[in-house]
Amino acid sequence: MSLSYARLRQLHFRRSLAERFRGMAKTAVVGMGFFGSAGVFAIVSLMVVLADGLMALMHTHVGLSERLGILLGWQCVTLELLWLLHGAIFMRDAEPFLATLPIPDAAVWRADLRIVMQCYSVLWLPLIWLLYMLWSQGPSLQAVSASVSYLVMVGAGMVLNVLLLRNAYRRAAVMVLPMLVLMVFRPQSVLGAVAMLVTAAVAMTFAVRPRRARFQALRSKGRSRAIFERIALASALVVPASWHALRESLVVRGGYLLGAWALAMTLLAGHAPSVGLATALLIGLMAIASAALYRLPVLVRGMMLERLDFLAGHCAFRRRVTWFAVLPPVVLFSLCMSAYWQTAVRALPPGTSHAVLPSYPLLGYAGLFALGAFSANWTRDTMRWLMPTAHVVLTLIFLTVALS
Repeated sequence: MSLSYARLRQLHFRRSLAERFRGMAKTAVVGMGFFGSAGVFAIVSLMVVLADGLMALMHTHVGLSERLGILLGWQCVTLELLWLLHGAIFMRDAEPFLATLPIPDAAVWRADLRIVMQCYSVLWLPLIWLLYMLWSQGPSLQAVSASVSYLVMVGAGMVLNVLLLRNAYRRAAVMVLPMLVLMVFRPQSVLGAVAMLVTAAVAMTFAVRPRRARFQALRSKGRSRAIFERIALASALVVPASWHALRESLVVRGGYLLGAWALAMTLLAGHAPSVGLATALLIGLMAIASAALYRLPVLVRGMMLERLDFLAGHCAFRRRVTWFAVLPPVVLFSLCMSAYWQTAVRALPPGTSHAVLPSYPLLGYAGLFALGAFSANWTRDTMRWLMPTAHVVLTLIFLTVALS
C-alpha cells in the first residue's frame, strides 16, 4: 500500500498532537467535571462574542478603528493557534528532506490547507453561527453578499496564515489586500462582495505561485545594513539573539497583547459606551499586558548568560545584558499601558471626563510588572505560581471594586 504525501502529513499531524497533548484529556475531563456547566458556558460565550464581533462589521455605527480591531482580532486568534501547532502542521523536522523530493506544489498547498482547516477546530462554530444569523431572516441578496464576503475573508486569512508561517512575507503582504476591502465596503454590500472576490483572485494569483522555491524566503548576504550591526554590538548581541532564541515566545506574547486589544475593539463595536465597560476594559487589558510581559527580562537575561557563558563573568558584559534585557520590555509595557488607556477612553460616553477612569489598575499592574521583572530571577520557582495567582486575585479585586 503506497503512502501519499497528503496521507503522510495527516499521520504526522495526528501523531504529533497525540504526543504533545498526552495526558491532557484526563485533565480536561477533570476540569469540566469540577467546573460543570461553567466551562461549557464560557466556551459558548466566547464563540458568541466572536460571531457578534464579525457581525459588527455590518453595522453602520462601527468606525474604522473598530473594524480594523475586529479583523486583526480574528486574524490574530487564528495565527496564534496555528503558530502554537506549526511544528506539527508543516513537519518542520522533516521539511529539509521533503524539499528534495519531487512533490508537486499543489499537493503541498492542499495538505497545508487541509490541516489548517482542522486546526481551526471550534473556530468554525462562530462562523456557522454567523451564517445562521445571516440566513435566519430568509434568503436575500444582502445575505448572499455577506456570506460570500465572510467566506472569502476566512479563506484569504487562511492562505495569509500559511504564507506567514512559511516565511513567505512578500506574498503574505499581497493577501492582505482582500482584508482591506472590508475596511471600505460593508459585507452585505453587493459591490463589496464582488470586490472581495476579484481582489482575492488577483491576490491568490500572485501569492500562490507554482514554483519550487515556494516557501523559501532566502535573504541575500549583502542585505544586512550597518545600523543593524551597530544595534547588535551596542546591545551586547541581546537584540538579535533574543529574537532568534525566543522568537516563538515573543510571537505568542505579542499575539496575546494584540488579540486583547482586538477583543476590546470588538466589545466596543457591539456594546454602548459606558463607564463600567471602560473600567472593565482598562482592568482586563492592563492585567494581560502585565501577565504577558513581566517574565521577558528574566528570559532574555538568562538566555544570554547561558549562551555566552564564557563572558558571563565579565562585570561590564553582565551589566549591559541586564540593561538591554530590562529596557525593551519596560518600553513595550509602557506603550501597551498607554494604548490600552486610550482604548478604555474610547469606551466612555461622549462628553465624559477621563478622570472617571480609576488610576489604581495602572499603579497595581505596574507594581506587579516591576515585582515580576526584578524578583523572578532570584525566586524563579516561587514566582512561577505566585505571579499568576497575584494577577488573578488582583484582577478580581479590581473588578469587584469597580463594578460594585
